Amino acid sequence: MLAAVVLGALALAALIGWFLASRAMRPVDRMTRTARAIGDSGDLTRRLEEPRERDELRRLASTFNDMLARLDQAVGAQRRFLADASHELRSPLAAIRTNVEALLRGADADPTDREESLRAIARETDRMGRLVADLLALARADAGQPLVRKPIELDALLIEAYQQQRRLAEGVNLTLGELEQVEVMGDADRLKQLVLNLVDNALRYTPPGGDVTLDVTREASWALLRVRDTGVGISAEHLPHIFERFYRVDPPRTRHSGGTGLGLAICKWVAEAHGGRIEVASTVDHGSVFTVFLPARTPAVQHSAPAELVATAQR
Repeated sequence: MLAAVVLGALALAALIGWFLASRAMRPVDRMTRTARAIGDSGDLTRRLEEPRERDELRRLASTFNDMLARLDQAVGAQRRFLADASHELRSPLAAIRTNVEALLRGADADPTDREESLRAIARETDRMGRLVADLLALARADAGQPLVRKPIELDALLIEAYQQQRRLAEGVNLTLGELEQVEVMGDADRLKQLVLNLVDNALRYTPPGGDVTLDVTREASWALLRVRDTGVGISAEHLPHIFERFYRVDPPRTRHSGGTGLGLAICKWVAEAHGGRIEVASTVDHGSVFTVFLPARTPAVQHSAPAELVATAQR
């Protein structure tokens, strides 16, 4: 009798244990099947069913759903990036092909037509070269390529960029404003690319007779690089998006003027890769101010940039 009672109790306990275990593992089984289905189909829009009880399984499902959402966002951004890049490359290639076909059909017989076609080919080739260079820079950023850091005099770098860009001002008054000697630890090529992109953007959207001013100052532990313009400005609805890749405030005008829609995205990456940030303040029809914050390396005492260096740059 005792043996029968013990065996019966063990069988009942095993049955209850099996029932409880299967009930407890049922949500895990559903999660496993859903996760396998997502992996097989590649549909990142699906989500795991979260249990009603606020326990470890609910937290696991919630964490997994958050990961799926981030993956979906990253993959979507990558697809949009590839689609936009393909579209941007298609436009100059089509223009080059059209002009080459015109030359093959005999347009080179007329010197005026030949020169116009060759100029168009050269213009579109330059534009495609800039686009490829920008895409390469962003690809390196996505790959996490480290920067070559060394002490850089930010005021000297700004003056160098000013000397290079003032020849392209085309009626815009490009000037040096407040300059202070500030050093940062950074990649000289990437920082110069940041400055050139900001100045090029300011010159593109500032009409002839307007002003673009470049400043370098220091506030506490930050080096501030500022580009101010009196151009057309940016409306409030566009400000949150201007640092996105291929985003254009005025697509037809920007594409015609040679912009790739990647310059400000590169500026944002360069600033953040140096441990800083970039901010913008703008008013329509009054201009914009782009400010780059970089960790300063110089002592707290501030010094004015040598007057002869500024005078030489402005000559």
